[in-house]
Amino acid sequence: MRKRNVHYFTKLTCSLGIVILAACAALAQSIPPKSFLVCGDSKILIVDYNKSRDSIPEVIWSWDAHLAKDLPDDFRNRKFNSTDDCKSINNGKQILISSSSGAIAIINVSDKKVVFYAEVPNSHSITLLPGNKLAAAASTHANGNKIMLFDINKSDKALFTDSLYSAHGVVWDAKRKSLFALGFDVLREYKIVDGKSLSLKAHWKIPGEGGHELGMTSDENTLFVTEHHGAWIFNLNDHQFTKINGFPDAENIKSLNRDRSGQYIFTIPEKSWWTYHVRFLIPQRSFAFPDMKVYKARWFYQ
Repeated sequence: MRKRNVHYFTKLTCSLGIVILAACAALAQSIPPKSFLVCGDSKILIVDYNKSRDSIPEVIWSWDAHLAKDLPDDFRNRKFNSTDDCKSINNGKQILISSSSGAIAIINVSDKKVVFYAEVPNSHSITLLPGNKLAAAASTHANGNKIMLFDINKSDKALFTDSLYSAHGVVWDAKRKSLFALGFDVLREYKIVDGKSLSLKAHWKIPGEGGHELGMTSDENTLFVTEHHGAWIFNLNDHQFTKINGFPDAENIKSLNRDRSGQYIFTIPEKSWWTYHVRFLIPQRSFAFPDMKVYKARWFYQ
């Protein structure tokens, strides 16, 4: 068991002397509202959109698994070598991380402490559920092709698994109290049972194959779904897939997100599965990350 206390009361050294963590956290967590997350290699970045100039991103926060001394050696040096998803949770106080090298984690924004980690074969997505539960998508791997449910307060061992070929996305829908999961050619809806397992409620064939991105829109009425040839929205009320109005089709869109103003953030591979750019639409913009194999990017506050 690898149990981590989510709340830390250790002290940090600030410019005015030693103060308790809570005082420093207020400064560390003041992430500007128009900021976005970028993940790739062993790194997670937070970028201030408004302070970025031309194609040069203004990075205001970073985490590198290779420097995380609170991770065991095999996690620090190997299992987080290819981070492929990152999502802010708990009002921006923490970040969920997944890595296709075989792990997931939760880290604090304030002090960069790892408060939970676990092995997940070829992990491609994670989401937080009520009751301190966490769901992860384990993609194609000898021990993968499934979704996994964890209790982050108790253990790094899965409470429950269900097979799902090429699992690539998991999203919790707080409005409907449902977990949505995306596989190779199917979208599924699950319900939590007794706080320790999941029950399949419904499933839908997606309009294509190679399901990849799964994300909730800010109005919580539709899901973004991408597959090998394009991007779609799935209406959670009538369960219909439609093309995204005004969004260009592209192959293998790795991430797609939209903020409340309607601006899209997305990534499309340039070299094999990675890109060196994070792109935006309505309005259009692009930032370069020449020293990083970027996989996904998301608005920090959706």
